[in-house]
Amino acid sequence: MSKKFVSAKARRQSVVRSTKASARLEQRVVPADHVRSTKVEKFVESLRAKA
Repeated sequence: MSKKFVSAKARRQSVVRSTKASARLEQRVVPADHVRSTKVEKFVESLRAKA
């Protein structure tokens, strides 16, 4: 199998699709007005900085 270049945008879209599908299957719902805590925001930013 050969390696293929996948853009960051395509990876992000794939992750979002997968996460939403998983939540639907497990009947988990995140309210539309949900706001992440400051600690979680910092964690997510640290992950994005590594990418």
